Amino acid sequence: MPITHSVQLAHSPPLLRVAFLLQPHFSLLAFTAAADALTTANLVTGRQQFQFHTVSMDQAMVISDLGIQIPCDHTVPVGEQASQNIAESLLSNTDMLLVCGGYRCSTEEDPRVTALLHSANRKHLALGGLWNGVFSLAHANLLCGYSCAVHSDNHSQAQQLFPALLVRQDTVVIDRDRLSAAGPNSAFDLMLSVVQRYDSASTVDQIRSILRADTSHDAAIDNALQRDKEHTFPQHLKDALTLMRTNLTEPVGKLDIARHINRSTRAMERLFQQHLNTSPSRYYLQLRLERAHEMLTQTDSSIAEIGHAC
Repeated sequence: MPITHSVQLAHSPPLLRVAFLLQPHFSLLAFTAAADALTTANLVTGRQQFQFHTVSMDQAMVISDLGIQIPCDHTVPVGEQASQNIAESLLSNTDMLLVCGGYRCSTEEDPRVTALLHSANRKHLALGGLWNGVFSLAHANLLCGYSCAVHSDNHSQAQQLFPALLVRQDTVVIDRDRLSAAGPNSAFDLMLSVVQRYDSASTVDQIRSILRADTSHDAAIDNALQRDKEHTFPQHLKDALTLMRTNLTEPVGKLDIARHINRSTRAMERLFQQHLNTSPSRYYLQLRLERAHEMLTQTDSSIAEIGHAC
């Protein structure tokens, strides 16, 4: 079940199966922080609601940034047919695939990882990256129209390699079925957001209490959780927002957006007012202004270039 389709059930909460794709020299702290949040959620609730497993490409053991070799639960071997068969089996038992990067991880494209991510996307898995693991999604063209979090050391590189990438200043970003965390501390915060979606805010409070989670300011976590409401929106509204985000350079007219979601303009305006407390035109303007601000602060583009892009 992809994260975009999660449903809060009082007596039968949905199971979430997370796969961590460990890259060579991945951040051990980022991985263990994310895994610890899921494990502790199970301890708090008394249910095995969150399951995770580790995946590697080629090697059964992956070296972490601390030089510690970590054995992986699943290995996708070299060889097109063998790789495809194992990947299909693995992804059939996974709901979310997170690429775990780190300070020393390569940001170059690995065609095998790209192929695995494309297979996961075809199966409608939620996809994400920890630290610079998000570069793998960008190389696979799976972040078009999505916002993401990137470690501050990688902001300029990300903008140079992927000029259209919507990099936010936040350390945690969940944009529909795309998830990203800028580093080790935010990897924990990201998983708290996921736990809240699949269980409750009360469980998150208990996790933070048990683990004495003082890695981020409470306000930053609260803001991230507050922003993370889009998964509850009606599908028609989600489709309208997606169309807007993917057409910032040449904005789509209100009538065309309404036609795209098969609604009248009045019905579309009511959707925006009910769920976003604003009009479609004002929200569209907000998206473009946010993109302009990101380009002003993170790129060397001129005002004219930014104006054209937004």
